[in-house]
Amino acid sequence: MLSLLLTIFLIWLFFKLGVGLIKIFGFLLIAGLIFVFCAYLLVPFLALVAVGGLLFAAIR
Repeated sequence: MLSLLLTIFLIWLFFKLGVGLIKIFGFLLIAGLIFVFCAYLLVPFLALVAVGGLLFAAIR
């Protein structure tokens, strides 16, 4: 619900600032792609690095 309110607020803010509708949808698309990248690629990679660091510390 909070993300929906944030999206509505951002769209309203962009209209108030005079930003076009194509730029709004482009921004939302880019923000979604960044979220997908962080959620599905970056977080598991960081988890692997953390587990590897713990194993290295335990073996050492």
